[in-house]
Amino acid sequence: MEQIKTYAENIKAFAEKITLPAEAIQEALPVCETVFKAYAEVYNEIKANAYDKDDNDGVLSGIKAIAEKEEIHQDLAMLAVVLMLGMDAKSLYDRKNLSEKIYFDSMKDIAIWTKTCMTEAGHVGLYEFGWIMNFIRADIIRLHRLEFHEISFDPVEKWEKAGLTVKDGDRVINIHVPEDGPLTHDDVIESYRQAYRHFGRSGTAAFVCHSWLLYPGLLEFLPENSNIRKFAEDFEIVETDHKKNYGELWRVFGKRKSYVPSELPRNNSLQRGLADYLAAHDNVTGAGYGIFAFDGEKVIK
Repeated sequence: MEQIKTYAENIKAFAEKITLPAEAIQEALPVCETVFKAYAEVYNEIKANAYDKDDNDGVLSGIKAIAEKEEIHQDLAMLAVVLMLGMDAKSLYDRKNLSEKIYFDSMKDIAIWTKTCMTEAGHVGLYEFGWIMNFIRADIIRLHRLEFHEISFDPVEKWEKAGLTVKDGDRVINIHVPEDGPLTHDDVIESYRQAYRHFGRSGTAAFVCHSWLLYPGLLEFLPENSNIRKFAEDFEIVETDHKKNYGELWRVFGKRKSYVPSELPRNNSLQRGLADYLAAHDNVTGAGYGIFAFDGEKVIK
């Protein structure tokens, strides 16, 4: 019993450290205790699939089994198990020589997507499972405000800037933007600096991003002082996706059955500007693939 109590205390401390909402901690903690006490073999198999086999299907099937046996929502079971995996991931981050700050900052993505589940689905849990596993395995890490990993460049055969040539297949630093407060440009630049050092770059390095934030149409209505505009203007857009009723619109308007412009909420300038843009462009938006050169201190324009 003492072991279970200690485990619960450790999980609670971890959840608080990554800023999980108090309501989520209250609901997930008993499930974590139940998994620890009654499903040790199932959890060990889940953990093996998560870390050793890189098998999302194996992880998910174990979570589904626990949810069915305990008669709880799968999203809640998923949150509980991900919290346990997240706490256990510390040893993996240590083996990869990643600092405690990087570890806890990266684990905060669990809290971000828990809040999304609470807002969009209306219950405590976690449904963005595949994405979260990138952080559990330390395949993507957070450095200051942004998240990074290395990928192969592929949208065009060659890109050149300031003496830097990036060819199809070259390794570049890829950026993700977590929904976690203001996207100030000072914080963005500091994130680039940390990533440049972390990934061992020298001279001029290429950073890329594929995001709705880089859709060129946004620049038609974003004000000059917009954080999104300042972020987007760092990049040269080399590929653009255009799609009617684009799937990422929920990030601005919340999850809805439809995105008819006249029915969209207009509670802030971004919502108002994007709703007007959609009305004028037959509901077509999308994403941009951008790239820029960075010298370790600044973006090279």
